[in-house]
Amino acid sequence: MDLKFLPAALAIRKGSPGLLEAALRLAPQLAAARSSCGHPTLMQCLALDGLRHSSEVQTRMAVALLERGSPVNEPLVATASVGNLVVAQILMAEGAAIDGDPAVLGGWTPLEESLYWGSNDIAELLLGRGAAIPSLRAAAGLGRVDEMLSFFDETGSLRAGAGGINSPFGVLEDDRCQQGDQQIVDNALAYAAMSGCSGAAEFLLDRGANVGTFPVGFHFRGTALHWAAIRGHQAMCELLLERGADPASEDLTIRRTPAGWAAHEGHKELAEFLNPESPANQD
Repeated sequence: MDLKFLPAALAIRKGSPGLLEAALRLAPQLAAARSSCGHPTLMQCLALDGLRHSSEVQTRMAVALLERGSPVNEPLVATASVGNLVVAQILMAEGAAIDGDPAVLGGWTPLEESLYWGSNDIAELLLGRGAAIPSLRAAAGLGRVDEMLSFFDETGSLRAGAGGINSPFGVLEDDRCQQGDQQIVDNALAYAAMSGCSGAAEFLLDRGANVGTFPVGFHFRGTALHWAAIRGHQAMCELLLERGADPASEDLTIRRTPAGWAAHEGHKELAEFLNPESPANQD
């Protein structure tokens, strides 16, 4: 963050409400100010860096910022990226936009953020507070086939409200020219895979999703099988393999196979299952 924020930011990282309050007494405007680098606001810093601290410490620091006019909408999305339930609940109680602020986030919502990063507790919290399911990818990530149906018309074509390609990083430069129906369906398949929602994956595959493509809309370019392997979903991996996924395919980011990613994430049995050269997978 900018130099003027450093005393307050360091207090947050240390988990010292007293030091934060002292910094804000000297410069109360910092609570509502925006940094030109690093975390955009101190509340965002708390949402992301405060997770290691107790709920009491986080609550006291959040209150200190809120009393001095801290913004709440953008930090709510940040809580969804790391699963910070404590700060998320505080921000919602203060009126943070459950479905996000289009003026700030470009249509990306806290619910989609939680699904992207696998913050299931935040997703459940948001849904319990009435969050909308704004896109095909969100419905797929939740396994809500009933909602997925609403994004297709009677001919099986996508409706306009299915949502374009988007991500926590906005529309990535390489994705700007790839906003067609096929890309949207393939993107949604990756969300179903990363969440382990087999019914949603089957629904999309039956409607033309490409099991072997490297969908756009992600900072990491892997197939649906890569995403299922990273998250440790063996049943999903089995389904995707049955539907033609290639276990030897390498992602386009660092060139690792699904088995390699499963091993990297500590899913040893799944890594063995996915390894085409494993003795268990030889005829």
